[in-house]
Amino acid sequence: MTIFLTILFWITASFTWKYLLLITSNVSISLFQGFSQLVLVSVGKYIPGKIWGMIARGAQLKELKIDVKKIFVISIQEQILLIHASVVVSSITIVFLIETKWIYILIIIILLSGFIGRYIQLFLIKTYNFLMNYFEKNILEIEEIITQRNYLRLLIFYMMIWILSGCIFSGIYFIFMTQNEFNLTIIVWLILANTISITVGFFAFFTPAGIGVRESISSIILSQIMPLEQAIFLSLLFRMWTVLTELGLGVIIGYLLGKNIFKKTSIK
Repeated sequence: MTIFLTILFWITASFTWKYLLLITSNVSISLFQGFSQLVLVSVGKYIPGKIWGMIARGAQLKELKIDVKKIFVISIQEQILLIHASVVVSSITIVFLIETKWIYILIIIILLSGFIGRYIQLFLIKTYNFLMNYFEKNILEIEEIITQRNYLRLLIFYMMIWILSGCIFSGIYFIFMTQNEFNLTIIVWLILANTISITVGFFAFFTPAGIGVRESISSIILSQIMPLEQAIFLSLLFRMWTVLTELGLGVIIGYLLGKNIFKKTSIK
């Protein structure tokens, strides 16, 4: 089941990236192309600075005749959606786990947040243009951004990605840590810990792929429902699963891309 969830995670993520690219640049790529580009970004996280995967993906997008400014904007929109979806998923899990009389107000706020994402994009792009204009640099000439309807669709897709990632974490727990029957509350705790830890690790630019930061955050959260040493061990197991998966896929994609480049060179 954990292997199946991992496959489903990559399929969902690849389709979401493919859809985002289509609605933002009117460029259609295959599911495999979307998958290979996401793998490049994932492998790039392990290099200090975390931007090298995006640069490698940008090189592929340039071959599709997408200009650098648009690639930059698409990357910003992707990160906005990822973080927004993370906040929504984390909020939903907290509402599920913590009983409060304000639960209905919180649910309404969570649902309404989906309608402000488009304005966050506009604000960030206008802020960037203001700064570039101040420093007399080239500004981003954005004629249109993601529509509200498409933004909501993408937000749901990215929420699914976060939930699937948390379910993979849960799979590791049920394989290695316990033989207990299915427990929804524990799964929700694991989804919460995974989502928050990855999001915080994303902002830890000083550590490759948030190594250490992610494990610390998830261990602290999971210490609420299990011994701390068990939470640390579980976090390390999940890190091993993630690293082996991402680097293994990186080797495969690198080989296939290298093979295609060699064929093109031979033809020329």
